Amino acid sequence: MIAPTELRRFTERHGARAVVDEDSRAYKDAGLGFIRFDDAELIERLLADQRLIKLPLVRSGNSVSVGVAEKAWREMLSSDR
Repeated sequence: MIAPTELRRFTERHGARAVVDEDSRAYKDAGLGFIRFDDAELIERLLADQRLIKLPLVRSGNSVSVGVAEKAWREMLSSDR
């Protein structure tokens, strides 16, 4: 379970829409592709149903990435050295 402040860290950097897994079954079953949300509403929806979050969420220091982002992970690893 992700804490609201931790989720906010990712949404502030990438935007709430980038954190939503639009390919997930939960997203499709909820019919969310047909509804427009502002970022605050979308964050509330993500906190209510965390199956909607695109994984993995990766944080290293001040760097964060959403989903499979191998280039970003390599950059995080190289900056930690």
